[in-house]
Amino acid sequence: MLHCGRVLMAETLGLNSINEIVESIGRSIGRAQSSFDNSMLRNESADDRVQHHLELAFLKLRLFLEAAKLPEILNSVKQLEVLAKEDYSKVDVSPESGEPYLIWGYKLRHHLIAIECVFGEPKAGIVTKDIVEILKAAQYSITDPNCFECPPKNERDIHVRIEAVLRCIFPDLIHKPKITKQIKHFEPDTGIPSIRTLIEYKFVTSNDDARRTCEEVLADTRGYISKEWDSCIYVIYETKRIKSEKQWTQLLRTSEVGTNTNIIVIHGEEPKEGVATAGGALS
Repeated sequence: MLHCGRVLMAETLGLNSINEIVESIGRSIGRAQSSFDNSMLRNESADDRVQHHLELAFLKLRLFLEAAKLPEILNSVKQLEVLAKEDYSKVDVSPESGEPYLIWGYKLRHHLIAIECVFGEPKAGIVTKDIVEILKAAQYSITDPNCFECPPKNERDIHVRIEAVLRCIFPDLIHKPKITKQIKHFEPDTGIPSIRTLIEYKFVTSNDDARRTCEEVLADTRGYISKEWDSCIYVIYETKRIKSEKQWTQLLRTSEVGTNTNIIVIHGEEPKEGVATAGGALS
């Protein structure tokens, strides 16, 4: 019955697949959030850019709902848009991460999640494989001496540098995404709604760091189930060879952590003292 509904809706729209439309709307929301995040870093206003991207997201969603003949959800979105027009840049602060987020983008995503859950086609597993390959390849970019004066010195450096790479490929990327079911101490660093993937970064310099990270990963992953995110990837940056990727993966599987959680290992080098990093300060 649900499959027939998907086919009927696709025929009614006569355009892209439901997933493609949802992803397009999600990219507009993501660009609004990215504009806001970048303006925070530069201490400047991004109201015009935020408004532009959110207006486009509302327009796309309204046209989709009209074509799909879903009047009740359409009315809900129209009412939401009336409120949003008062201040597209209205923000709230996530109680989990302490990071600000755009309220109207967050509320729009709820509609997208519902539409995708009911009408979207199952996503192919190759998407997760692609993101893993991209993250592994990022090792060369984040340690490139032509781009940075020194190797990463801490977890924040890893976070900032890898996100800079990922934003070029996934414009809907969310910095410190808000998650609906909070686990103590688990605050994902990056979220990519278009592939429903969370990413967490770890900086490991010693065996003690590796043991601590093991405990953190197991604590984070046990019992976490979300309707918004399908997979979680841990990026382990080692300043020297400590534990192989095979050993990390074996840890997950022997601890009965599901296959929707993956670990990849990036090999770096010891940070240099006294040189400015992506974080900015001199040591």
